Amino acid sequence: MKTMMVAMTLARAFAVLAVACALTAASLAAPRAQEKGPAGMWRVQFATPLGQVGVNMTINLKGTRLSGQVTDEYGEWPITGEFDSASGRVTVVWSVPEEGKMLEITMKGALQGDEIRGTAKLGDVGEGPLVARRTGDAG
Repeated sequence: MKTMMVAMTLARAFAVLAVACALTAASLAAPRAQEKGPAGMWRVQFATPLGQVGVNMTINLKGTRLSGQVTDEYGEWPITGEFDSASGRVTVVWSVPEEGKMLEITMKGALQGDEIRGTAKLGDVGEGPLVARRTGDAG
């Protein structure tokens, strides 16, 4: 009887240990997506007063600074920005020619894994929702 109780206690202890290991592995895997940061290739979609716009973006990360480029059907535009790894906040700025002037576009959002959700502000024109999805690693 005593041997059976010891065996049951050991079985429970191993079960608790197995659950603890599984939870630890899951919690270690989640931060890895955040550790990757925003560096990579992205498909960015955002709303403008004239409708939905899609661009391809390559983001490079050095410390907290972002660089890279946005590419659309009209050309390629350099980006600058910042990444706050503690909060996952991403800010990217680029400018495009619009009616003889440069229009500054500011993307602000939260990085969660392979997605950034936030807003795109188009100079003084307006602001709309933005979603960016990672399409690959930065080269």
